Amino acid sequence: MPKKHTYLLALSFLAPFSAPLFAEEAPVVEAPAATSPAAPEYSDDEMLELLGYITVFQSGMKDLGFGAAEAEAIAAGLKKGLADELPDQSLQAKMPAFQAFIQTRMAAAQAKAEAAQAKAAEGNIAEGKTFFETLKAEDGVESTESGLHFKVLEAGSEERATMSDTVLVHYRGTLIDGTQFDSSYDRGEPAEFPLNGVVPGFGEGLTKVGVGGKIMLYIPSELGYGNNPRPGGPIQPGDTLIFECELIEINPAAK
Repeated sequence: MPKKHTYLLALSFLAPFSAPLFAEEAPVVEAPAATSPAAPEYSDDEMLELLGYITVFQSGMKDLGFGAAEAEAIAAGLKKGLADELPDQSLQAKMPAFQAFIQTRMAAAQAKAEAAQAKAAEGNIAEGKTFFETLKAEDGVESTESGLHFKVLEAGSEERATMSDTVLVHYRGTLIDGTQFDSSYDRGEPAEFPLNGVVPGFGEGLTKVGVGGKIMLYIPSELGYGNNPRPGGPIQPGDTLIFECELIEINPAAK
């Protein structure tokens, strides 16, 4: 679903080890019974070292710029924390300073991440501009002051949604190279959402067609996910989005 996303950096020291640190191995195909080599044995110290190693990558410390130079001081804190039966209340006075310290680290990490994303988006934004220059020559394509481009395939009824309405829509989303990143058609049921809860270009576009109508939306990066798409997804920073939409129903906002 074309929802809004906001890039967040969060500190979660000693988070549960739910996400895999290392790439998963290929599935093991069972073979006929045979003599198996003995499983390797590791010492407790090796396991404790691995615990510390995993903690570094899953706690967010790397994202906040902590490195080997800070390892000794961090280790001292770990040693004290593991030695104490209960949290040391005398450290409470340091917490405001600690919060300011971490917030400074988070701000620096956020700025670094945003700069990297902006750099990564440059090529995709340039491709998008070329795409829109070509699109202008296509029959039936209209544009708005915001930069949204659209093409009405079927006008539908005269009833139009407003940005405060909730709509029921079938849609398919692709990139300009044809890569599909989402489809309610593939899921077998339309999606319902408020137009002010989705990316700006998608919400604006669905006000341009009536119930029962179909429309193509061509959304520049700044009206889509910008430089901050969902991490790990097919949409990259600066990507132009294309949606084929069918407006099924409008549920007006409660008066």
